[in-house]
Order: sequence, then structure tokens, then C-alpha cells
Amino acid sequence: MFDPRVGMKIYDNAWYLGHELEPEEAADVLSTMGVTYVLAQSRLLPMQDTAIESIPTALERARFETLDDRKFRDALQARGIAYFASLNVGFDPKYIATHPELLPIDQFGQREEKADWYIALPPDRREFMAYKIGLLKKAVAALEPDGVHLGFIRWPGFWEIWLPDVERGQMPDYSYDRATLGRFYADTGIDVVDKDPATAARLLAQEHRSGWRDWKCSVTTRAVGSIRNALRTIKPDVKIAINTLPFFLDDFDNAVEEVFGQSPARLAEVSDVFEVMAYHQILRRDASWPGQIASDIKRRSQKTTVCTIQGNALYLEGMHAGRGRAEKIETEEFLRAVDGVEASAAEGICVFTFTDFLDMRKTSDGLRRIDRLRAFRR
Repeated sequence: MFDPRVGMKIYDNAWYLGHELEPEEAADVLSTMGVTYVLAQSRLLPMQDTAIESIPTALERARFETLDDRKFRDALQARGIAYFASLNVGFDPKYIATHPELLPIDQFGQREEKADWYIALPPDRREFMAYKIGLLKKAVAALEPDGVHLGFIRWPGFWEIWLPDVERGQMPDYSYDRATLGRFYADTGIDVVDKDPATAARLLAQEHRSGWRDWKCSVTTRAVGSIRNALRTIKPDVKIAINTLPFFLDDFDNAVEEVFGQSPARLAEVSDVFEVMAYHQILRRDASWPGQIASDIKRRSQKTTVCTIQGNALYLEGMHAGRGRAEKIETEEFLRAVDGVEASAAEGICVFTFTDFLDMRKTSDGLRRIDRLRAFRR
């Protein structure tokens, strides 16, 4: 039974490798924190490094090989905590390195390059999507999760750098490569295949803006539908959760649909849960914003919605330095964000990440945060 009230994202292995908890012990800790579900990576579906370091170090590798994901899943189930197996769909630097020809092209005619840790493929790459479905099928058969959580299920774009002072026209918008335009023509009859990418982008923006938007959103929706259909042949009741971008339709003139191809209204046909990445410090928003964007996603999707908030500040170094982000999330600010989500239309809250709470769970600030989570909607 999936209770959406309080979740934790487990995107690294620190609970097992650093804190050296066994699955039963970690499940006990999560239970005492009031957690009702987790969105977790696993050895079967390992994550590559993002803003969070997910890949075990060479020194950690031997212990990592002893991690029993099924034992962890079963320990959570025994405590009434739902387990969602997380897979980053579009983001896969290792796969991309061996298939660079699949990289998308933006409206300036430039092929995508890595920005910080980020590089991704669109959901219309059929061979790539088949590979991802194969991974998920093996994981669902082995773990029998309550659900799967699909990360990066959208068209490419480093959304975390779309700050309030960004001009949409200066940000890359993918993909205007010939193969993608050929699929668009096959589906819609709109022919821009023989145009160079920059010309095709201008033509689509000027004459077929809504058609291009609708097609990109439909491709994302079909990709999720294919995943759902494949997995439900293995576990008919498996739930599909979507890693959802935290943008209103009027943010950047509807970039969420037109650039990223993600529409909760359409995805509601194939998804059960919308997990909203309401990372207010990353996007330079205030603590009231997570609840507001979560309510909007709930309105658009009419499906179970959970709102993910940050435990600690991120994106402060390298290319992200000097962008005006707060350098710390104080406990009072965290509590205000929780209050806002509790007052919102969302069914639940989720925290990014479990490691942050493990690190602070014996401090006064950590205990205050944990107590607030335990009290959420109770």
C-alpha cells in the first residue's frame, strides 16, 4: 500500500557505505523518521553522478558488491514503507559516450555537449529507450517494487540553471537533428527534414509552434506508456512515478512543454504519481514556492502529487558559482517549506536526500527537521 505522505530520495549509497547501516537498520531509521515511501537507486539500477555523487569509490566497491537490494526492499515492506525503484532514463553519460551520434542538436545548430555533469538524450531514441526498458524489466522482476520512479523523462535541458534572470532564447532547445525531424514528419506530415537545424527551428517556431510542442509532449508520453506497458506484464500493479519539472506554464513562456516536452496533463494518461522537484534554493525561490508549484502540478495532472524539497544547499561551485543562490538552507527555512507543502494540494512531501538526514539526525537541527516530517499530515 502506497502512503504518499513522507518520502526520502536515496540517490547515493552513503547509508550502506559511509554510515555502514545494514538494510534492516536503514529501514528502522527511515521508519523512525516517519517515512512512508522511498525513491531509491539500487545495484540493479545504479545512478551515475549528478549533483549527488552516486558512484561508489574504488575503496567502497568491495562493500558495495555485498549490498542486497531485495533485502532492503523487503525490510522496508515489512515496516509499511513503499519502495520505488529509481532509474534515470534520459541521463546516461556512459551510454552516450558510446553512442555520440544520438546526441540532440539545438536551435543554433549545435550538438549537445556536457554542462557540468549534465548530458542527456531525448525520449525518441528508440534503441536507447529499449535498453532502458530492459534494465527496468530485470529490476522489477527481481525487486518486485511498489513502483518505478522515472528520472530525466523529458527532452534534454539542464533545468537547474534556468534561474529567474535567464532569457529563454539564450538557452538550448533540442532537438532539430534530421532523424528527429524525420520522426516528426512521419507523425504529423509537417516536413522540415531538408532544412538545416537553425532554419528548421525558426520555421517550427514561426509556423508550427503548437504542433512541435504537442509532438514533443506526445513523444515523452508515449515513452512512459511503453515503459508502463512493459513493466505491467511483469507486475500488473506497479505504479509509475514521474520526476516532474517545477515550472508553471507561464515560466519562460511555457518552456516546460515547448522545450522540455513534459506535460503533466498528458502524462496523467500513463502515470500514477508526479514527484515535483521543488528545489527552491537551486532555483533561487523562497520557501513558500514549493507548495505553490506542487499545487499547480496537482491541478494540471489530477493525479497523486508529491513535492520534493531540499535538505541542503547545492550548485554553489564551478559554473554555478556567483549565481546568487543561498549558501545554506537554515532549519527555519526548511520548516517553512514543509509548512507550505502541508498547506498545498499535494498529497505528500519528499526530501532530497536521505544522506542529509542521516548526517544530521543526532543534531538539534536534524531532530527538529525529523520531528516536523513525522508530524506531516498526522
